[in-house]
Amino acid sequence: MINVVVCGAAGRMGKENISVFSADSDVKIIGAIEVKNSKFMGKDAGTVAGIDNIGINITSNIENLIQDSTVVVDFTNPEATLENIKIVKKYSKAIVIGTTGFSENKISLLKEYSKSIPVVLSPNMSQGVNVLFYLVSKATELLGEQFEVEITEIHHNSKIDAPSGTALQFGNIIAHTRGTNLEEVGVFGRYGLSGERKKEQIGITSLRLSDVIGDHSVIFGGPGERIEFIHKSSSRKTYASGALRAAKFVAQKKNGFFSMNDVLGISIK
Repeated sequence: MINVVVCGAAGRMGKENISVFSADSDVKIIGAIEVKNSKFMGKDAGTVAGIDNIGINITSNIENLIQDSTVVVDFTNPEATLENIKIVKKYSKAIVIGTTGFSENKISLLKEYSKSIPVVLSPNMSQGVNVLFYLVSKATELLGEQFEVEITEIHHNSKIDAPSGTALQFGNIIAHTRGTNLEEVGVFGRYGLSGERKKEQIGITSLRLSDVIGDHSVIFGGPGERIEFIHKSSSRKTYASGALRAAKFVAQKKNGFFSMNDVLGISIK
């Protein structure tokens, strides 16, 4: 049995994680964590998630629960995740991180922690999106640099970071496959007299609309043709299902820094 502590239990993804994880016979939720001033403090995590009572009340003290855990699943914010992983490391547990918005320095810090504990970090836990990462990398390799690339992403109006971590991951994969980096060739939105598009540019555009869960498109344009890769999420359960698969994967590891590629057995150059 994999004992799981869910951080951010009352958030959008936290509630989906509670719902999906509690329905799996290989997993037992033993803790649900929220910030101290949460209005859900002390309430049953299942009730908050919109399912039956699961007998686990939401608390703010992860250290009281982590000793009996196998994996911590964290969909919060970069600051909270970095605090939580310190405690995960202290007790030599595993962690699955779905938080986005980390700087390169913070990712380096997570990698440092992974020398002692197993860490899965992914900007998008969707199994479908991660398969698309692989397909986009192969398309980039096969089509070559004569094809221009644009990436668009749409999310709900409450999302606080842009571009999405997933859009940035697509951009990084394409840039890496082409032997460059996104910092050099990325163009994030255009306005006014932006000039002629350079061949090597990777354009990324962010839209925020209503309650859109997450749509991503990667468009390759060449002479006389266009190829589009599209992924649309109709439910956050797709991310929770991926996080569940990641939790089962990382529970078997002693240490290391992993992505959903590793969880799915995908190899991207």
